[in-house]
Amino acid sequence: MRKYDFAWMLPVCMLAVVLAMGSLLLSAAGLVSIVPPDTEPLAFVAGDSAQPLDSTQLAAPVMGFDSVTLAASVQGEVLFTRNCAQCHAVKEVVVGPALKDVHKRRSIAWLVPWVRNSSKMVASGDEYAVKIFDQYQQQQMPSFQLSTKEIKSIMAYIEIESIRSSMMVVGCP
Repeated sequence: MRKYDFAWMLPVCMLAVVLAMGSLLLSAAGLVSIVPPDTEPLAFVAGDSAQPLDSTQLAAPVMGFDSVTLAASVQGEVLFTRNCAQCHAVKEVVVGPALKDVHKRRSIAWLVPWVRNSSKMVASGDEYAVKIFDQYQQQQMPSFQLSTKEIKSIMAYIEIESIRSSMMVVGCP
């Protein structure tokens, strides 16, 4: 009986697993999409106009976001789920307001201190902070010990989800 050396198989199998997991994660994040060539083109609907997407648009970064913003949004999703999702959603009011397009309503310079300590901003008399506080039955948002980078990554996630929630894809079965 001949002996075979299979020592080379372990690194090859591990590489295959790493590549498969990476593809799965990129696909789940919406960064990679494999579209069969025999399917009809997808159409993107924003407002009242539908425009077919070609393969270059499907492979392009999501809505013109660079890879740094997309990577931050992945971290932001985790932080949002752990810290914010109990009281907030992007599209719906939960305990606190829906956060869709919050980046259009307030600057990051306002949002960072708000997330860190909203009570302090209300106490300081910030007009918008007081308005939100009163609008939501004076429910106090907890203070968070998050870095500016972490808060910005949460905002990147909210921005991408805001755009995603405004889009509809038609042509899918």
